[in-house]
Amino acid sequence: MAVIHAPRPEPAAAPAAAAPAAPPIELLLVEPQFLLRRTVAAVARDLRLANPKELTTIDQAATLVTLRAYDALFLSLDEEDDALALMGRVRKGETRCPADTPIAVTAAACGTPLALRLKELEVRRLLLRPFKVKGVLDAIAALRTPAAPHKAA
Repeated sequence: MAVIHAPRPEPAAAPAAAAPAAPPIELLLVEPQFLLRRTVAAVARDLRLANPKELTTIDQAATLVTLRAYDALFLSLDEEDDALALMGRVRKGETRCPADTPIAVTAAACGTPLALRLKELEVRRLLLRPFKVKGVLDAIAALRTPAAPHKAA
C-alpha cells in the first residue's frame, strides 16, 4: 500500500512591508447643499483622503484662507463670481494657501467663457451636476497628487 504524503508547506516569507498610505490632505470644502457636503466630508474622512473643513459659502472660505493654509480647495460655483475671485486671490498669493494650491470645482453648467477662466485659474477638476459622490471622491484623490508639468506650445 502506497502512502501519500502531503507536501510540506514552504516556510512563510515575511510579509512585504505595506507602502505607507499618504496622509489625508487638509481640504477646504465649500458646498451649500447640506446632504452632499456632509456625505462627501464623511466618506473622505473614512477613506483617509482628506480632513475636510466644511463651509456653506464662498464668503466664509474667503475669510478662512486669510487665516490658514489648506492643501486643496473644493469649491461650488453656485456663487460663481465670488468663487472665481477667491481662486484668483489664491493664484496671486493673496491668501495663506500657496499660489499653486490644487483646486477642483462643481457647477451646474459650464460654457466656453467659464471653461477658459477655469483653465486660466489652473483648476484641476470640474464636476458638472448631477454627479455621483464617487466622482467627487475621485476628484479629491486627484488633488492629492502633484500637478503634471505644463507643456510649452
